[in-house]
Amino acid sequence: MKLEIVAKNYHVSDRLNQILQNKIKKLDKYFPDSDTVAKVVMTDLGRLCKMELSINYHGTQLRSEVIGNTMYYNIDECLPKIERQIVKYRDKLNRRKKMPAPDTDYQFVSDVELAPVEIAKVKRFPIESMTAIEAAENLEMVGHDFYLFVNNDNGRVEAVYRRKNGTIGHLQPYEE
Repeated sequence: MKLEIVAKNYHVSDRLNQILQNKIKKLDKYFPDSDTVAKVVMTDLGRLCKMELSINYHGTQLRSEVIGNTMYYNIDECLPKIERQIVKYRDKLNRRKKMPAPDTDYQFVSDVELAPVEIAKVKRFPIESMTAIEAAENLEMVGHDFYLFVNNDNGRVEAVYRRKNGTIGHLQPYEE
């Protein structure tokens, strides 16, 4: 697995880089392709540090985000989260690309029981064609967390959404 490190307002020491490399190597058993990329974004938030770890494996996006006192503690919290996702979605990953089971007898032990996913309600609605700015204005008017629309510029279904910090985000999906 290849490791890509991005630092925002943060200096990554050689020691931290080496620890991160060693810990990420443990995930290699789940990803037989050597071209799988793990992207780590480290941000200094003043007194706190934020670490985001994302892995895109053949169209399946696995992501973990942790905010803590130091990056060293964040590594220890972030990796088990992403590993739980890998274990949870292993069947889905296996169906997509016939991912082999890991060589070891390793069994992930979690104290958290995962509830089965259920669709509680299906809602149908008409979708309108507009610009992203108009969709953001409609998002404000309806008071929802997201708003789907057909983009006038490219004719694709896109979404605008309210981010945690209150700003508006724009999702533009594409096929690989």
